[in-house]
Amino acid sequence: MAGENLVERTSSLLEKKTFTDVTFIVGPGSSAKKYTGHKVLLAMTSPVFKVLLSGDMADKAKVVRVNDISPIGFENLLRYAYTDNLSLETVEDAMLTAYAAKKYALPHLMRECIGYLEANVCPKSVCDVYEFALNMEAHLLVFLCLNIIDRQTYHVLTSSAFLKIPFGILEKIVRRPYLNIYSEYTLYNAVFMWAEQECKRKKLEPEIENIRAMLDPFLPHLRFLAMSAEEFCKGPAKSGLLTIEECFNVFMNLAVPGSSQVPKGFSTETAKRTSPPEYFVCRRYKTLSFSSPSRPLRLFGARFSVMNRDVFLVGVGFPVRQERSYYSVRQHKIDGVFRILYRPIEGKLSEREEYDVQFVLSKDKDVRVKLNKPFYIRKGLKYDVELHVHSLLVEDIVVPVLKNRKKEDTSRGVTFQFYPFQRVKIANVLEILEFSEILFYC
Repeated sequence: MAGENLVERTSSLLEKKTFTDVTFIVGPGSSAKKYTGHKVLLAMTSPVFKVLLSGDMADKAKVVRVNDISPIGFENLLRYAYTDNLSLETVEDAMLTAYAAKKYALPHLMRECIGYLEANVCPKSVCDVYEFALNMEAHLLVFLCLNIIDRQTYHVLTSSAFLKIPFGILEKIVRRPYLNIYSEYTLYNAVFMWAEQECKRKKLEPEIENIRAMLDPFLPHLRFLAMSAEEFCKGPAKSGLLTIEECFNVFMNLAVPGSSQVPKGFSTETAKRTSPPEYFVCRRYKTLSFSSPSRPLRLFGARFSVMNRDVFLVGVGFPVRQERSYYSVRQHKIDGVFRILYRPIEGKLSEREEYDVQFVLSKDKDVRVKLNKPFYIRKGLKYDVELHVHSLLVEDIVVPVLKNRKKEDTSRGVTFQFYPFQRVKIANVLEILEFSEILFYC
């Protein structure tokens, strides 16, 4: 024992259960399990345990009931507290452990759980993980889930887990403008089967009237007019989900678009959903002409707010190019630091994130810089995004002279509002160039 290090000694305490002075009954009802621990060690690990197990409450805390987290989550938390080690085997275990980590204020354990989820989320588990990520405000995990849903949609929809997802997550999926499916019929069929299972969960007979009641909130987002007549016939029409009048009006529009009124509350969208682009582009300005810079160039930036929804910033674009007369066998690679700052209070800047970036100048196209990981942008807040290059840019480059600058731009339903980007002290010595494009995903 004397030769063991601290972790080995605390691990021994956990395994042998010697000198324990507190008991936890974890989990609801008959599924509850009993765990024992040491107050002093747990109080040193978590501020929540410290309040619960020390001071005035210490004598009352011989047996502690914990009904709102799972036994496996609490067991992993205990093991982490004693051994500083975490061994996760499934995505579900990681989520349950993360909930325990949040309850007992263990941010390091939380980060390990979320890191495991980021590495292991797949089409089968993505809907559960997406709900978890939204609840925990794990923004990078949300981004990864959206990309799986948008790009591996068929595997998500045909997974057995899809039939068990909650209403709110299904609604978010059905509303997605881009989904990688061959036909809207695939989405309709998956949602119909979900509605059958939802009836059973609510102890209703899976009759067509009850299924229709389950599906009514989704009908405005299902694109019947993007189906072929054959698909509509073998699906919505044949199932009895729609009334005869609704079927007639849809068939008329499939045969001759606009020949009949689309049923009230139905989607009028006729385009098939497809896989989304890597990112969407919001444009601050379009370059009208180029010229050599009047002063050295080192700082690029933009100040903006997103007015109507939260998005993910994935990169920026700006029109700096190599002069056409410039000749070199090697590409001109430039290193820099990308900084994101936001304004929680007007007039106050707070640095939030930094990325090391590298880009290459070209003679015939603008520069686009992608971030190593996306950054979550909240609607209504002002953000400053800046790129500081490590070396001055002055020779053999051209920059915009005339720009058609906009104060606002809307792309894919997302509205960006722009503000002047200025740095007074720097502007006297260096030229500052605003980003022309904001690359985002939502």
